[in-house]
Amino acid sequence: MKKYIQAIGIWFLIIPLAIINGGLRENVLVKLGNIALPLSGLILSICIFLVAYLLIPKIKNCEAKDYIIFGVIWFVLTNLFDLFMYMSEGGGFKDLLNSYNFLNGNLWILVVMTTLISPLVVSKIRLKKGKGKNV
Repeated sequence: MKKYIQAIGIWFLIIPLAIINGGLRENVLVKLGNIALPLSGLILSICIFLVAYLLIPKIKNCEAKDYIIFGVIWFVLTNLFDLFMYMSEGGGFKDLLNSYNFLNGNLWILVVMTTLISPLVVSKIRLKKGKGKNV
């Protein structure tokens, strides 16, 4: 149970990065025009992966299934957080679903897929480097 609480704690570190990324998009990247939204999604995905790369290996005694569960937890929490943000602005579930439409330049699908797979991918990378438990 402790390792899952640690994984949730790591996810909470992603929230400020997402908020900063949103501010960067709205105040700086927006000047780049239509590329602002996809670039923001790419930046956030990289940040999420870096957080996972730096902190997931700190969680001890994990097996492959644990990394998969960490990813699922992060995926669910990320979507719940985003839904909460939409609802706080008067939107709802439809707005969350619309954010998955990459045809309008929104790379939210990349962001949530990064949250889903990063813990497992990190465990595999660390294993290849000889820094992780056999998964």
